[in-house]
Amino acid sequence: MLTNNVLLSPAYRTAMLRRYIAEAFIALMKQINGAPVYVENGECVELTADKVAINIIFHIEAPWIEEFGKDEGCRLANESLEQMISGGFAGEVIRLSTKGVIELREVYRDIIFGAPDGELPQGYTFMSPDGGEGFL
Repeated sequence: MLTNNVLLSPAYRTAMLRRYIAEAFIALMKQINGAPVYVENGECVELTADKVAINIIFHIEAPWIEEFGKDEGCRLANESLEQMISGGFAGEVIRLSTKGVIELREVYRDIIFGAPDGELPQGYTFMSPDGGEGFL
């Protein structure tokens, strides 16, 4: 069992938060809609963990980074992601906070009205080092 609940790598912490938020959102949509889909105004958007995580990068993190630069923007984006989870991400059951639900509903409303779905922001790429891990 891990006894250290502090993640020191900001990039790793952000990636974990992103994945936990995506999974919590999909679980909520399954509970509400009976399937991993976001439904609003008769429109339906299929949800996968990868697409939701990429949408979090595009619609939530990238605006912080664009406005405040890489270092400060990443810090602010991370703070925003942490607020999207109820009770922190070290709990047994990950749930979205009210802020998390509101933020992701706004993201998916934008997608329904034509915003990119499952695309990285311009200038962002995934890089794979020799070890096979993916970095953004």
